[in-house]
Amino acid sequence: MLQGGSVLFGMQGFCADFTFVTLHFPPLEYENDKHRAEGAVVEVVRTIMGKLGHTVTIRVLPWTRAMKMVGSGKADAIFTAYKNAEREKFLDYSEEVLLEQEIYFYKKRGSPLDFNGHISSIQDTRIGIVSTISYGQVFDQYRQFILLDKANQLAHNFQKLAKGRIDLLPSTYYVAEHTIRHMGIEKQVERLPKMIESLPSYIAFSKKRDLHLLRKQFDGELKKMKRTGEYSRLLHKHGLINFY
Repeated sequence: MLQGGSVLFGMQGFCADFTFVTLHFPPLEYENDKHRAEGAVVEVVRTIMGKLGHTVTIRVLPWTRAMKMVGSGKADAIFTAYKNAEREKFLDYSEEVLLEQEIYFYKKRGSPLDFNGHISSIQDTRIGIVSTISYGQVFDQYRQFILLDKANQLAHNFQKLAKGRIDLLPSTYYVAEHTIRHMGIEKQVERLPKMIESLPSYIAFSKKRDLHLLRKQFDGELKKMKRTGEYSRLLHKHGLINFY
């Protein structure tokens, strides 16, 4: 968070220290063994803040806690956040998409289940979700028609999926594939080919902190990185496919 006495004037007009929050969502954002935030999106955010002449502390926290901190102004920004009307009441979202995230269903390998884009194809299935994660408007419209099995972590749901305790689970492609490889269950689960939805995710700044100018500057640098190819190179460095 921007603190009194931490502002220095520099090439960008001023230099400051900020606190951003995110969630454990590897390979996009996570905490390493030395308790330092790492990941593809973390590197993008740090690079942009460095270009603007600022330093940033990035904390990896449970999503609900992170959202409360940025809502109250105890943190300056949060990422990678999906946009909805409720959050827009207290968050100033970037205009540039920080990362496009494709949502798919995963099933136990060999299961006859399929998703064709219609609720009838999954209506009687047990679907595992992470209780604090949003899966977008398309999935949310199915919630009242399906059986939901909640867990605190994606890995727990993949364990249940591999053992046949749930039938399907939704997840972003990047995070699901990373989790599957990390757990060594490539031969036990598989992705359904039909995408549920492609969701843009953003960095969003606390309206309590009045950081509209920083948000505009961040947007400008992110747009420039996409145009020059630097954004693509950072994603590829972490094994991510670039959709831009």
